[in-house]
Amino acid sequence: MHRYFVTGSDTDAGKTRVAAALALALRRAGHAPTVVKLVQTGAVLDAESDAARAGRLAGVPYVEFARFKKPSDPWSAAHAERIELSAHELVAKLDALGGCVVVEGTGGMMVPLNEREHLGDVVALGKLQTIVAVGLRLGCINHTLLTLNLCRELRVPVAGAVLVERWGPADPSYRDDVARVLQGKLRIFGILAFAPAEEASVDAGAKLFEPLVNQKP
Repeated sequence: MHRYFVTGSDTDAGKTRVAAALALALRRAGHAPTVVKLVQTGAVLDAESDAARAGRLAGVPYVEFARFKKPSDPWSAAHAERIELSAHELVAKLDALGGCVVVEGTGGMMVPLNEREHLGDVVALGKLQTIVAVGLRLGCINHTLLTLNLCRELRVPVAGAVLVERWGPADPSYRDDVARVLQGKLRIFGILAFAPAEEASVDAGAKLFEPLVNQKP
């Protein structure tokens, strides 16, 4: 079964577009994915959430497991509303949902859920494959390598990474440097080029994932 976790090299690295692209690729390959947002922080009334946006762009169902107003890490946002998050409870909801899922993280892999657990614990317990959205800006190499180290420590399989031009066209030499450093350390599906139109960006991203979704899980 295709079960993926999309994490970012950093916050605002392009996870939602990558999650939408992966979900679209799965749908086109004949699967029936659900986009899942484990924890939505910074939730604004009447504003489209990350899961809703990814689901709309991919044309698939979506669900949120937890939603908080404070724009911060999940632990701080939940604490502000006197709620405690648990990796086991989130995984139980994920298992109850079943089927093919594309789970979008909140920030990076080690963002805390509570005093003891972080998002990586959900990925490990839920037996999800990780895809890293590498936002092409200074610091992304270090953040990506730290993410890979954490995945190895947790014995979490890494399906690969997408290099995302999140904020504008990246300098070609910098983009090449990032690809060179990461090459051989994880599979690089390709570059999600900057595009103001989300639909075009997601369509292009879906093509990057075709080799992954058409192989046996």
